[in-house]
This record gives sequence, C-alpha cells and structure tokens, in this order.
Amino acid sequence: MEKCYFDFRDIFQVIRYGFSGRKISVHLIGLVLAYLIYEILVYLSLFTVGGTAAQDFWSRYGLLPVSPLGGAEFAQITEIAMWIGTISFACIFFFASTVVSKITVEQLRGDFFFSVGDAVTFLKAHWKSVLGAFIGLLLILIFLALIPLSIAGLGKLPVIGKPFLMLTSLFMPIGFFLGVLIALITVVFGVSLLFVPAVVATTGADAFETIYQQFAIVWNKPWHIVCYETLLFLIKLIFVPIWAFFCLYGFSIVLFPVRFLHAEEMKSFMSHANRWLNGAIEKLAALPCSNTLGVFDISSDTQGTVAFTATGTAIFLTITILMVTALVVAHLFSIASAGNTVIYTILRKKLDGQNLLVPPDTELTGTNEAQTPSRS
Repeated sequence: MEKCYFDFRDIFQVIRYGFSGRKISVHLIGLVLAYLIYEILVYLSLFTVGGTAAQDFWSRYGLLPVSPLGGAEFAQITEIAMWIGTISFACIFFFASTVVSKITVEQLRGDFFFSVGDAVTFLKAHWKSVLGAFIGLLLILIFLALIPLSIAGLGKLPVIGKPFLMLTSLFMPIGFFLGVLIALITVVFGVSLLFVPAVVATTGADAFETIYQQFAIVWNKPWHIVCYETLLFLIKLIFVPIWAFFCLYGFSIVLFPVRFLHAEEMKSFMSHANRWLNGAIEKLAALPCSNTLGVFDISSDTQGTVAFTATGTAIFLTITILMVTALVVAHLFSIASAGNTVIYTILRKKLDGQNLLVPPDTELTGTNEAQTPSRS
C-alpha cells in the first residue's frame, strides 16, 4: 500500500497519478467516442431536416460541437440530437472516470499492475450504480420541486385557487424548510458530479449507498471538500497548461519543416482546418507564444480551391488538431478523476476512520493475527 497521510499532503500525489498513460488513454478514448456520437447524431438530424440545413451548419460551426444551450435556433430534431449527444457525453465521461478511479485506488492499495481491462470488467458490474446515483438524486429533486409547483398550479384554478393559496400560506414555515432541503440536495447533486465515480470505484457500493455517501460527506465535511477541491483546482491550473504547452510545441516542431519548406501550402492547409474548426486555429495563433514557429499561420485567401491531395492533407491535419486538443482535455479529466478518488479516501478516513485503501478482508486478517497469541 502507498504511504498516505490522509490529509492535504496526499492531494499532491495527484500530479503523479494523473499523469498516467493508461488513465489519459481511457479518457481520450471516451472523448473520441463521445465526440463521434455527438457529430454523427447532429449531422444525421440536419440531413433529415433537408434543404441547406447541413450546409449552413457546416459553414457556421464546422466540426466543433455546439451546446444545445448556446442560444442558436435549430430544428427540433437537431436540438433533440444535441441533447442526446450531450447526455451520451456525460455518461461516457462518468464511466471513464469510474475506470480511472478504479485504477487509481488499486494503485493506492499497492497494485501497480491493475489493468484497464480489469477496471472495465469492474465497470460492467457496477455501471448501474453510477447512473443510478445520479438518477436517484435527480428524482428526489424533481419530487420535492413538484410540491411548490403543484401548489402554484392549483392556485391558478378559478374560484378555489385564491382561497387555496391563502390556506397553504399557513404552512409557509414548512415550505421554508422544504426550500432549504431542496437547496441542500442541489448542493449534494453538484458534489456527486465529483465523487460518484470515486465512491463506486473505491467501495463497490450500490446506488443507494453511493447517494448516502454523498450526503454524509457534504453534511459532515463541507469545508474539507471546499479546501481540497480548491487545491486540486490549483494543481489543474498549473499542470494542465504545462501539458498543453508541450503538446502544442511538439505539434509545432513536427510541422515546422513543412512550414519552412512549403510555406504557402502549409498556410492553405491551416486555412481550411481553421474554417472547418470555426476559426479555432486563428484564435489559437493569437495566444501569446503559441505560434512562435509560424505553424499556425493561415492564408488570406480561404475561399480558393485546392487539389484533392491538399484537401486530404487538410482533413488529416484537422483530425490531428482535434486529437491533440482531446489529449490535453483527457489529461485534465485524468487529474480530476484521480484527484477526486484521493480526496474521497481522505474524507472517509476523517469521517468514520475507515481506511479504504486496505481491503476489508485484509483488515480482518490483520486484526485476527494481531489478536492471536504467539505459541512459541
């Protein structure tokens, strides 16, 4: 078992545990899968709408995913596809986080050879607990929110509506506590977005036990959560940009010979990639020290036609840029998953004294051996 202090010092280990090829690869595969599902669903819906819907969307957004809450107006079927894609992304992210959390906790227990395949096998047996915890909390929130909504709706009834509202005002103190309870569960749901994968991966708990653990840590250790998550955020703020810097300059170094010997062609490739990514490369080149090698320079003529081979090169270049971006985001997710796993083990140790890094059978065996008198 790894040496742990069960305090803020353990969180600094996240720098090492988050920078892991296995964990980054898990989140990278999840990001690629979620991205493909989203784009396929959205463009299929646009082709279903017909007309110039797909062409207009391509001209405006290209290959960049668009949030359904972005404010843009789309056909209803496209909005539904966006929401399905967004929910799919959330599910894949939490499943990937559970896999990474399981690998992390086994490393903390001393098993450095715990494989991704073993973690996926664990996920297959416990994915219902992950989704069940979120769905359970949402159902509790919806049920409680329906109470004031129902009262307000009944108040709109003719004749009896106003007297009914007057009578229900007598229960305003109870309504106040109901509002506080809804606020508490909202906070618990927000915290569950951080800790549900860690709870399931660490304890193998079912959905009800996972929900109970969310309430327990929020109610008993709120300031520990705030302080530890702030420290984890600072670690992300420092080390993710460093990783992004190395990825950016590694990409630039590889392409610099092409940029040096074929400047105009390279600008044309980047111009097309920039158009397909809705101007993202142009924004990237404007950042300080991001384009010192001139790799991200774009041509002023972005409407001209290019040869088939050049178009193919631009397509593969765009895919590579998307993969590099996903690699940076995957590192961020890896730090988050590993960090929340470490934080949860600390919180449980402080909450009830249980060391989750020691399997229960090991603890029992160790206790029995300690209590068995020597026969020598």
